[in-house]
Amino acid sequence: MNKGKIPAQGRSSQAVSRRKFLKAAMAGVAVGGAAALGSCMTRQPAARGAGTTPKSVARYQNSPNKGRRCGGCTHFLEPNACEIVAGEISPYGWCRFHEPRPA
Repeated sequence: MNKGKIPAQGRSSQAVSRRKFLKAAMAGVAVGGAAALGSCMTRQPAARGAGTTPKSVARYQNSPNKGRRCGGCTHFLEPNACEIVAGEISPYGWCRFHEPRPA
C-alpha cells in the first residue's frame, strides 16, 4: 500500500504525494480567490441613464421642490439622466433621492 500517496486520476500506476496535491490545490484556491476579489473591487462608472428606480417610486416631478432641483443634485448626469432614477430627467425636476452637491 502506498502510504501518503494518492493515485493519479486515470493512471493507477502513478501516484501523487499528498504534499504535491495540497500545494496544487492551494495554488488553485489562491488564484481563483484573487480573481474573484479583483472583479468585486472593480467599480465601473454608471452609464448615462443607468438608474433603475421607476419615477413613480422616486416620486419624480418635472418641477423643483422648495428650490431643490435635479440640476443641483449629486446624482444628476448631464444633460438629462440620473444615477438612480430611470428614464429622461429634467434638470429642473426633483425626486425624493435629491442630494445637494457640496458647495
